[in-house]
Amino acid sequence: MPNNQFSSPAARDILPNLAVLILAAGLSRRLGQPKQLLLKNKKPLIRHIAELAVGLNPQCIVVIANNMSEISSCLKDLPLQLVENQQAYTGMASSLKTGAECLKHHHGPVLITGVDQPMLDAAYLQQLIQYSIQQPDMNIVSHYAQTIGIPAIVQPELLQQTHDLSGDSGLKKLLMQQPDKIIKVPAAQLAFDIDTPEDLIHARQQGWID
Repeated sequence: MPNNQFSSPAARDILPNLAVLILAAGLSRRLGQPKQLLLKNKKPLIRHIAELAVGLNPQCIVVIANNMSEISSCLKDLPLQLVENQQAYTGMASSLKTGAECLKHHHGPVLITGVDQPMLDAAYLQQLIQYSIQQPDMNIVSHYAQTIGIPAIVQPELLQQTHDLSGDSGLKKLLMQQPDKIIKVPAAQLAFDIDTPEDLIHARQQGWID
């Protein structure tokens, strides 16, 4: 089990070559409304996550589906790059590949996150960064609900391997092929995400979503 006791200096001062990739092109079919626009503390979730990312490092890419003007308008004043995934309907793999293409010349680690984990906060992202600083050749992944997932900090070589994925295949498939290159960071609070109307009701009952 990794040691969770870290100081929290500014990430950009210590890991200046970190890129952040936010996967925000999901179509929220099961939820029935764009999860990116659900409110947390009176802010759209996509805005909340983007502000966390910008606070870590000024190089930030957000992958969105095409014709998502409401989502892009939430981010227009932030220093980040919006990229449209024209094939968002095919699943998460297409968003990973879109992000990988944007970062094909990036040679540093990449923090990848989604937008539907309402308990994600800056302190946890900083924790991932601290592990990456201590183990710069490793992929740092979140561990919850007896599995691994995002947020994760991955090596650029692994991100480029996403070109071989399809459908809803995500990072987990690639990461599990390299178990000796993984550090798992416990994150029980991130096991909950918002996929269905029932999830949204629960999140509101808990006060995680407005």
